[in-house]
Parts: sequence; C-alpha cells; structure tokens
Amino acid sequence: MFNPVKVTDVSLRDGLEDFVLRHLRLDDLGKLVGLLDRAGFYSLDCWGGSTFYAALMDLKEDPWERLKKMRRAMSRTPIQMILRGRMLVGFKPYEDEVIRKFITRAAHLGVDIFRIYDNLNDAENMQTAINAAKELRKQVEATVLFSLNPHVTVDDYLQLFGSLVNLGADVICLNDSFGVMTPHQVETLITAYRRYFHQPLRLHLHNNHQAALTSYQEGVRQGAALVDTTLAGLSWSYGPPPVESLMFSLGGSSFDPHLDLDVLGEATEYLDHLKEKYNYREPSPRKMDDRLGPDYLPGPLKEFIKEELQRQNARDRQQVAYKEAQQVWSDLGFPILKGRILEIVGLQAVENILSARRYEKIISSMQNLIRGKFGRLHSPILLELQSRALALEDEAPATLEKEGALQSLPGLETEEDILTYSLFPEEAEAFFYLRADTSRAPAAAPAPPAPGPYPFLAAVTASRLTLSHKGDEVQTRLEGVSSVRKGKQVLFINIQGHIEEIGVQLVSGEGEAREYLVTFHGDTYRIRVTKTFPKEQEFTPVFLEINGQMEEFLIKEPADKGKN
Repeated sequence: MFNPVKVTDVSLRDGLEDFVLRHLRLDDLGKLVGLLDRAGFYSLDCWGGSTFYAALMDLKEDPWERLKKMRRAMSRTPIQMILRGRMLVGFKPYEDEVIRKFITRAAHLGVDIFRIYDNLNDAENMQTAINAAKELRKQVEATVLFSLNPHVTVDDYLQLFGSLVNLGADVICLNDSFGVMTPHQVETLITAYRRYFHQPLRLHLHNNHQAALTSYQEGVRQGAALVDTTLAGLSWSYGPPPVESLMFSLGGSSFDPHLDLDVLGEATEYLDHLKEKYNYREPSPRKMDDRLGPDYLPGPLKEFIKEELQRQNARDRQQVAYKEAQQVWSDLGFPILKGRILEIVGLQAVENILSARRYEKIISSMQNLIRGKFGRLHSPILLELQSRALALEDEAPATLEKEGALQSLPGLETEEDILTYSLFPEEAEAFFYLRADTSRAPAAAPAPPAPGPYPFLAAVTASRLTLSHKGDEVQTRLEGVSSVRKGKQVLFINIQGHIEEIGVQLVSGEGEAREYLVTFHGDTYRIRVTKTFPKEQEFTPVFLEINGQMEEFLIKEPADKGKN
C-alpha cells in the first residue's frame, strides 16, 4: 500500500539559526522560497516563533513584509506558522483582543496553517488562539510538548491529546525540541494515540542526540502522517534532521515522500551562494548533548547559563550553576524547558549561586510563573518555594506596566504596525525610528553622538569609518543615535550595507576608565577602552578590553570625513 509521509520544511524558522535569523534578508527570500515551493513539500513552516522578533531586532526588517514577500513567491505550497498560545510570538501573555487581531491579520496576509503550542502544555492557554484560527477556517495543528518530567505518564499525554481534539484541532503535533525521545517512546505514544484518535499526527523531533531520523522511521511505521525536516544546507545539531537523509532512509518504501531532488539541489546551491555573499562562516559542529540521566540539562539551558554568568563575571561558577539549575527545575516540578520557562530556570539558578542562600531573592519572572501568570504548573512544586513566592507583595499598581493589551503610538496607521508595537513596544519604537530615518529622500545626515557618557563611541567623531580587526576589514557608517532610555542608548550602524542595532549602557567608571555593557545580536559584552593612540597614522590603534580579554582594533577615518 502506497502511503507517502507528508513532509513540512522548517528550514526558514528552525534551520541553522545563526544564519537564518541573522543573515537571510528580505531580498533573498523570494528566490529561496520559490525554489522550496516547487519541491513538493506539504507546507513551509517559515514564519512566527522566533522569526518575528529576529526580523525586527537582528535584520531590522518588518516581519509582516517578510510574510508578504513569501506569500507572493509561493503558489503551490501552504504557509505554516507557529504560535506560542497566549504569548503569540512574544514572551508574555497577551489579551484576547491582541490574539484575535494578530491571527486575523496573519491569515489575511497568507498563513494557511497555524501550529499552536504552550510552554506548559496548558490547553487553556491555547484555546483562544485555536478558536480564532478555526473561526477563520484555517487548519490548526495543536501541539503537545514532550516532557522530561519523570511523573508524566502515557495517560497524561492521552488526556492532553483529547483536550486539544475537543478544542477543534485538525492535526496533533508531538514536539520534542531537545531530541530526547527514543524510538521506543515514539512507538509507545503513537500506538496509544492511534488507538483513541483519528486526527493525523505530526512528529517534530530535533536531532540533539542524533536519534531523530531513527525515531521518524519508527513513527512513520506506527502511523505518523507528517514529519518536519530542514534542508541539509541549513541543518544543525539542535534542529530537525535533513530532508535528504529522510528521503534516503525511506527511499523505495511505501512511505517515500517523493520530493523533487533536483529542486532541493538548486536550493542548496543558492544557499551556498548566500553564505558566500554574506561571508558566513559555518560554526563548528556542536557535540552531542550529554547522555540522559538524573543530572541531565538540555544544551540550550547550559548555553543560556554560560552567557548569563559571563555577563556577571562569574564564569568560574559554571558547574555549580548547572547543578543548581537542575535543582531549581526539580523544585518547580520539572516543567518543560522551552522559551520563557528555560530562561526563568536559568536566571533563578544564577541568582541562587550568587546569593548568600538559595532563593534569598526570587526573581520577578519566577514569582509570576509560580503565581500562574504563564499558565498552570501541572506537577507539585516545592512547598517552601511556593509559599515564599505567593507571600511576596506585588509591586504597587502605579509601577506596573500594562502588559498584553493592544497599544499604539501617534502616527501608526497600519494594523501590522499597531500589532508589532503591542507585542514589543520598545523594540518596535526603535525600528519605526530607523525605518522613518532611512526612508527619507534625500537621506538625512547621520545624527551625531549624543553628549555625555553614552555611547562610548562618542570619542570617534567621524560618521564613517573603516574598522580592521585580526585582518578582517569592514566599512561602517553611523546612521543614527537614539535618546537615552532607562540608562541605555541604541546606535544604528551601517556595517557593510546592513543596518545593525547596538545597545550601549554605562555600568561604571569615569573618564577613560568607563566600562560599558554592549549588546549586539543578542550577545552582551563588557567593554572598557584602555588606550587610544594619537591619530598620527593612517590607522588609529584602539585597545578594548572585552570580557577581560584585550583586543586591538585599527580605525581609519575617510579623507572626506566631513561629507556623507
């Protein structure tokens, strides 16, 4: 019996993140999406999730324009997006009005399939989004996240499957974004699911432990109708397996998806061209995650903790922080470590090891989690922790920002802009400023650096510079400087033709001894200018101490530095 598995490509959302979210620009999407449209995929999962915020912050592009661009380039394949339930594509719960307007606008601009999940597997958190998509007669894929909670049983999964089916889910997706499911667990869950439900089942498995492909094979044999893959050119160890590997493993069987290998080859060649265009260097392969056991922590959580310790000059406490994170996770009842929940566990673990005693300070997001702001915690948590979090007084109402409501700014006309501002007020305001500034004709002169200690580049008077570091030379131009807000300032710098946003915050010192926290592409660095030589040569050597390590930069101002 011929029963080909349906394959969804998730390369443009869940592929090699460092390239997809930071380099793949609007101008490149048309051709790439057009190629994928011809390959024969069931759908393209290419919007939503982290792509919305990354487009706004890293690429300095309107996420809605990216959706429109992809829709225009596709004529055969449905567009699929991912929503975090009440959190949509953000990091906090939003009101029903925002949820409905967002889904309505996304559907109007071309989204055909809405995949909806919740960080805590709370069906109530998904209900409004599911209802909104169903009212628009769009296909809904309700998602169940695989849990490492040792107390969760097959019956618990079946109960959650049933709740989502009752809400109207057209497809159920079983998601394991840490790649910890074994083929045996896949077989057990799918067999149980098929016994009670007839809705198609999708598998979305990551390859952290290099078992995703084997699990897909077992899942398809047991009745999984759909699976997710990436292109080989965008596959990485923390993402789903390559589609080419899946086709090889199922080739000649009744489950063979029969995708167009020639078109996939063209797409891979185009990706190689884009990587050369952006001088993109492939990251070194990640080691396979540690073996599962009582002290297991997912790789993404370890990386988050490592970065947080680096920001606080405490890298020597790394192993202690890992053990503490495991304990915090246990104290909370082993919730699924995804998105905001992962960050909360990591931040509280770091806070605990840097304090005199555990939970001396319970961070605000941890309090919100325990109080149910993000949904229900389904497993019992440490009673002492729960009592302390619930006993802490809330902030005064006057100091609380109204979160999750529909908001706007004077001058915002389109519904897309209003929604973007409602989701990310500060980030959207900075983006609107940059968009308005770069769209003026003729282009206005770059704004000079603001007076005072911000930014540390105020010492460099030229608006255009050639910067050389370890033999690599780049052309830069200062496009604008925001006002100081909450002690932070944003520089808009054109680097090799791409506008980048760099956040600067003074943390200590005066004069030449000032230290700054500089945020670029989501990474934060502690920087101190140690010495700048007089400008007597073609290049001016500048020595910066970055996270305790001395680096030399050579800066050259153009001969016509007074011109733009």
